[in-house]
Amino acid sequence: MTYTAEKAIVLAAGFGSRMVPVTLDIPKPLVSVNGTRIIDTLLDALTEAGIEDITIVRGYKKESFDVLLEKYPNLKFIDNPLFDSTNSISSAHAALDILHGGCYICEADLLIRNPEVIRKYHSSSDYLGSFTRETDDWSLEEVDGRAVNYRKGNTNCFNCYGISFWTPEDCDKLRRDIEEVWDEDGGRDVFYEMVPLVLRKDNYDIKIHECQKGDVVEIDSFQELISIDPSYKHYKRC
Repeated sequence: MTYTAEKAIVLAAGFGSRMVPVTLDIPKPLVSVNGTRIIDTLLDALTEAGIEDITIVRGYKKESFDVLLEKYPNLKFIDNPLFDSTNSISSAHAALDILHGGCYICEADLLIRNPEVIRKYHSSSDYLGSFTRETDDWSLEEVDGRAVNYRKGNTNCFNCYGISFWTPEDCDKLRRDIEEVWDEDGGRDVFYEMVPLVLRKDNYDIKIHECQKGDVVEIDSFQELISIDPSYKHYKRC
């Protein structure tokens, strides 16, 4: 069966503490890298794939995201007032009412170098990753065609990027499972991915959507930003 990506939910509520000082002035997804805002690379890739129903879940300096409407007038916003006291599950929880159909859930602070990592059509729910011999970052393994063993640090595995597609059936499960975990002790302290990949993993059959290293770049610190865009070497706050 082939599933169509009908919409995308973009998680953009966080502060981006590791990118200080630049994020003291602007949310991390709106930081420009070599002249292009980080989030634009994702929004352009979604648009090029024919996915125009895009909702951004925002929190920190939320009004700053309004500038995106100049280029992307069809964008919608959901505000997450709990962004500074919970983990990313709160952003997914804030968007539960629109989590249906074939839906992407994407982190907003990824620099998309190859827009083809976003696809209109999918054969199952999937999570984007590139094969690596060793990583100290979040990873998945592929066993019998399934994405399993979500953990930080591993060998002969797939580096995880925060881009996933969910079939209509799995969107229904996600709404239920996220709500359940949200109400559990400690449930508001987890990444939303922990729900389908760890805490309720038996409810899902998720595949790896394999990409190449370099297709997606995660800028994890201000020093990494400088290494990619040296203009920040002498960055001064406005």
